[in-house]
Amino acid sequence: LGTEPGFVSNRQESATPDVIENCSTPHKPSPEKYRKDIEALQERYGNSFSTGFCIEIPLKELLKLCPRERHRKDSYHGLVSYLKNNLGITLTIKSQKTK
Repeated sequence: LGTEPGFVSNRQESATPDVIENCSTPHKPSPEKYRKDIEALQERYGNSFSTGFCIEIPLKELLKLCPRERHRKDSYHGLVSYLKNNLGITLTIKSQKTK
């Protein structure tokens, strides 16, 4: 087809990224991100809100305390893991769809 053997078009032979990301430190969500949510839960549960505390709350109630744009249980995964990993509090969200 008229191409010479060994001819390489304008492709790069070695694919190197323009930006090298340092992944040595794991990403931790900032406490500021969940500050309002934690304050609302502390206000609701008072002195009980401490390490080892387990909260079981319906999704409808949690949406009133800690509003989200997406009204689904999975929009709280970050808050659930933050509470568990950093404060030792287990947050269980009950949904009518996932009983």
